[in-house]
Amino acid sequence: MSYFVYSLLVLLVPFLMIGFLQNIKAKLQNRIGPPLLQPFFNFFKLWNKTQVLSEDASYLFRFGIVINFCVAVYLILSVPWLNLSPVIGGMDLFLFVYLLAAARFVNILSALDTGSPFGTFSGSREAALSFLVEPSMVLCLLAPCLLASSNILSDVFSFQTAGADNPPVWIFACLGLFLVALVELSRMPVDDPATHLELTMVHEAMIIEASGRNLALTEYAYALKLTLFFGLSVQCALHAMAHWLPSNEWLILILSVLGLFFLAIILALLETVLIKLKWTKCPDFIAYALTMAMFACIVALGGRT
Repeated sequence: MSYFVYSLLVLLVPFLMIGFLQNIKAKLQNRIGPPLLQPFFNFFKLWNKTQVLSEDASYLFRFGIVINFCVAVYLILSVPWLNLSPVIGGMDLFLFVYLLAAARFVNILSALDTGSPFGTFSGSREAALSFLVEPSMVLCLLAPCLLASSNILSDVFSFQTAGADNPPVWIFACLGLFLVALVELSRMPVDDPATHLELTMVHEAMIIEASGRNLALTEYAYALKLTLFFGLSVQCALHAMAHWLPSNEWLILILSVLGLFFLAIILALLETVLIKLKWTKCPDFIAYALTMAMFACIVALGGRT
């Protein structure tokens, strides 16, 4: 039963997250906004559209999009972004990081393969951001691993794990992962997904040559990654409140899903009031995520002594 619910949420929640985020942003900006189910309609509309490919694109372009989508699906099925057991167990911390890096690598290859100057420009920025933010992501996940004395994520995020009741570690990890998500997903203040200036884009300029089914798979993979990172942040927050949570796993599941949409509201608020940082200021912003991650590791090491 839990596997069926997990798989059903994988199909529904990513699209609902994107639709909810767009709708809340519109309401905050005094606009009507799209319907909550608009991402579903967009996916099927793009799936049925004819693909337009650059004359310079080779097999690498299509190959990179498919690999990125497959990695996103595998991660969402094997990483415990919900309190339920993943459909595919045994995900290792370092395998998780390597798979994200592999998906990013093929994304950059796809952007470069089309011969677009915007793809080249955004690909170089994506590589720089990933190089800067990856240590923060590793340390944010390493701190709970130190508490659990394991690097298997399903064991680390289990509520029965020894050391799961160390709130400071989980709070710092939650804050760090949320900041990491803003960088990994190219959201404000690192990048503005609503801009139409290709020279300032990161993610949007990388997929500027995608169309039809290629764009549908790319957008779905992005929604899966958004759900994955926000889900990990919510799980860290729930572990910080483990003493006050009900013992029923289905009630915790409801809180997990509600936490995802709460983070979407926070992101909508941030993208409404914040402005995009200058490129030279992005490392300073990433330093906050690294600081949270280091605090989490220090407290976790102190708890082991």
